This record gives sequence, structure tokens and C-alpha cells, in this order.
Amino acid sequence: MITVGLSGGMGSGKTTVSRIFRTLGIPVFYADTATKELYDTNDELRKALTGLLGEHIYRNGCLQRKLMASLIFSDENLLRKVNALTHPLVLQVFYRWAQQQQTPYVVQETAILFESGLHEKLNHTIAVTAPEALRITRIRQRDRLTEQEIKNRLQWQWPDEKRNANAGFVIVNDEKQALLPQVLTIHENILKTI
Repeated sequence: MITVGLSGGMGSGKTTVSRIFRTLGIPVFYADTATKELYDTNDELRKALTGLLGEHIYRNGCLQRKLMASLIFSDENLLRKVNALTHPLVLQVFYRWAQQQQTPYVVQETAILFESGLHEKLNHTIAVTAPEALRITRIRQRDRLTEQEIKNRLQWQWPDEKRNANAGFVIVNDEKQALLPQVLTIHENILKTI
């Protein structure tokens, strides 16, 4: 099974691009969704998170995501530890899911594909890029975060230049260049490698 990683900074438009791949019949695995499910269903992860962040991180059996975000996005050490607990589990879920698909390739959409080193385990990588001001506007509209909360999260992601330099393909989502032709070109190029 050919695996393709799709990433980009917050607000770059990864989800929009992934919807185009789905329209082309390519299954997309959403790492953020899988992570949230693991937080709520994996007992070992829950124990590890409460040991690391405190019992108050779960309330009535549900992870307090805003609280966790405020803790880990202000402490690099905590962020690394949470990622080290979570990423291997998400990768296992992804590979099991990928083996069940009946398509030439699959896409994994994940925010920190390159930062986590996952890009080295996949066959192809795609970076979605957009101007930072546009990304911040999108995030504000979507997540209703303050500018400071957005900057706290963005600081842990690679800048577009570094991400793009490590990607096999780059999609520009600046609301000036059409996305569909860019995705179709990448789709055709991936199919040629199979």
C-alpha cells in the first residue's frame, strides 16, 4: 500500500485539500480525529496522560482538551512527552486502517507530519502552504482562538519554508491559485509511481 502524508501549518487548508482527494476516491485518515478517539478510549494512554498532566486533565471520563492545550503549548517538554505517548499509537491505527483500504494509495492528514518525523515512514509527502496572515484569519474564524493562543500553537510547527523543503509535493492555498489542478497533478504523479 502506498502511503501519502498531507500536512501544513494550522489554517493552511489541509482539510480542504484532503476533501479533494476523497472526491477522487482516495481514502483519507485524519490523524487528529484518531488522536481524539485514542484520548477517550485507550486506557493506557489515559493513565499516561493523567500521570504526566494530573488527574484533573480528565473530567467525567472526558479529556479536557482546552486545558491540555494550554498546558502543552506553553511547555515544550510537556508537548514532546505527550507527542511521544500519542504518535506511535496513532501510527499503529493508521497502518491497520491503510491495510483495509482497496485503493492505489491512501492519505494521512496530520498537522505535524514533518516535526514528528513521520514523513520518513511514508512513500510520499505533500505540504499545504498559505500566507501566515491568511492562516491566522482562518484559524480565528474556525476555532475562535485569540491571536496569542494561535501564536502559541504556531510556534511549535515548522515554518512553511522548512516544511516545503522536506515535502515531495507542495500545494499553494493562497486563495489565488486553484487547488483542484494542483491536487490532480499530484494525484497523477503518485499513480505513475505505482
